[in-house]
Amino acid sequence: MTVKHCPHCRTQPLEVTHYHDEELDICRRCAGAWFEHGELNSLLSKLDNNEENSDFQKLLGERKERTEMTCPCCSIRLHKYRLLKDYDVEVDLCMECDGVWVEYKDLEKVEQSPRIRQALDELNKKVSVKSWIFQALLKFPVEYNLKPHRFPLVTWILLILNTLIFLGYVFSSATENWVFEHFASRPADLAQGAEWWTPLTATFLHGGFMHLIGNMYFLYVIGDNLEDALGRWRYLLVYLAGGVGASLISVAMNWNSEIMSVGASGAIAALFGMYLIWFRFASLSFMFWVIQKKLSPLWYFAIWLVYDNLVAMVIFRGAIDYWAHIGGFLVGLVIGFSLKNWVYRHNPVIRFLSEESVSVKR
Repeated sequence: MTVKHCPHCRTQPLEVTHYHDEELDICRRCAGAWFEHGELNSLLSKLDNNEENSDFQKLLGERKERTEMTCPCCSIRLHKYRLLKDYDVEVDLCMECDGVWVEYKDLEKVEQSPRIRQALDELNKKVSVKSWIFQALLKFPVEYNLKPHRFPLVTWILLILNTLIFLGYVFSSATENWVFEHFASRPADLAQGAEWWTPLTATFLHGGFMHLIGNMYFLYVIGDNLEDALGRWRYLLVYLAGGVGASLISVAMNWNSEIMSVGASGAIAALFGMYLIWFRFASLSFMFWVIQKKLSPLWYFAIWLVYDNLVAMVIFRGAIDYWAHIGGFLVGLVIGFSLKNWVYRHNPVIRFLSEESVSVKR
């Protein structure tokens, strides 16, 4: 029986093992894996990576230099390939027998490569005439991000609930006044220990149709990815925590003010903060006069924070509760950093896309 040796360690024999019911050869010293012809395709087809009949070689990016490592089966030198076109992770391929050597640190990335490729296809889409017309007319950004695995049930429930509550009072001035009097957040009341429930209830009230539409659009755009990353109950919890936290910060910064504050903006701003930490590879379009440009979340939310809040606060003063926006964003950043490792651990594709090896076109 021919003994196969590790391409990386050279003298270390490879041992046959089974992984997801597929036979492969591994090195006990460096933990790298050798896949003979067809074994990697069969493994990728069995994994939950959105492809039933994977063809690994179709995923490969550019061919790079020939390496000093030799094929365990043919003893010829292996060629290095980029794993995907826009993903700077490498594997080593034998041009004679189509065997593939994968270093241990890259094994999970290879397993997830079909999902990563699909995500990169979404991330690297170009702005189009359709997206330009949409943003020019409605003034809303277009998002470029990976598609969620499941239907965003909680996001849609929040959308419907906010809309139904708004429609329940908006057509009657008397009803609207009563609702705002009892459920809007007013710092002066909270400073005296009254109406303690309003930091939460105010999150579900809106002052007008455009106020509602703007908040619900951003909830729709970024909420699905956050819900998919966190799971439904965690997502609902951080949404409510963001809304309450934003309201409390607003109260603290406007102590004893008689001005009422309503809107889901604080909760949405908290989602902005989490989105920035976990989905820095995504893009949101921005209109520079008539030019539509994809921006990273860092740049997009920096413009939003400085121009739409800090500068606007000085110019327009009390028209909008800017401290709820700023406070919600800070709460979202704290939650985002606190849960970052958990999110990455439970969502490997998000973790891999957040690495410097990913090339996102903007």
